[in-house]
Amino acid sequence: MAGRILRADSYQRMPWKNGGGTTTEIFKSVGTDGQVHWRLSIADVASDGPFSEFPGIDRWIMMVEGKGMELTISGLGANRIEKPFEPLAFSGDAKTDCKLVDGPIRDFNLMVARNHAQGNLQVVTLSAGETRTFERDVAALHVLDGSVERAGDVLAVGDTLIAEGTAIATVSAPRPTRIAVVTLHMKRP
Repeated sequence: MAGRILRADSYQRMPWKNGGGTTTEIFKSVGTDGQVHWRLSIADVASDGPFSEFPGIDRWIMMVEGKGMELTISGLGANRIEKPFEPLAFSGDAKTDCKLVDGPIRDFNLMVARNHAQGNLQVVTLSAGETRTFERDVAALHVLDGSVERAGDVLAVGDTLIAEGTAIATVSAPRPTRIAVVTLHMKRP
């Protein structure tokens, strides 16, 4: 998989307009028209409050640190998120309110423009010494814990491999590792 490695220390961190937390942007793909096609980020949620609405966007969220949160999502009702690394998909069009269970949390986010692609976020666990090949529809691999090696490069916790082109990726885990795998099926015009 042709691609580029983004290091955790190079990401941009931005405060939320409502003051309820910060977002660390990992990657954003923008079309020639300026529209965001898809985006990866990590949010530090410091207080209860509403989520921003993103019309036309499909969202995935998964807690990576903390004791949990309850999201009340229009059309889906209450969704309690207490276990790390379990993605929840929902529409960015939906009114969403967050209530923290017991203190701040950190979550991993994928947003995909519905008119651009159909996306998915899943977590893959690799055992020590395991090698795994990811097919063409993989757009990004993000190391949640552990590390992976790819073509002589080591990706540590927080690092991300962004795919470029349609090649496949093979990574090896020198120790037990969890990675977030983003897949995108592009829509044809």
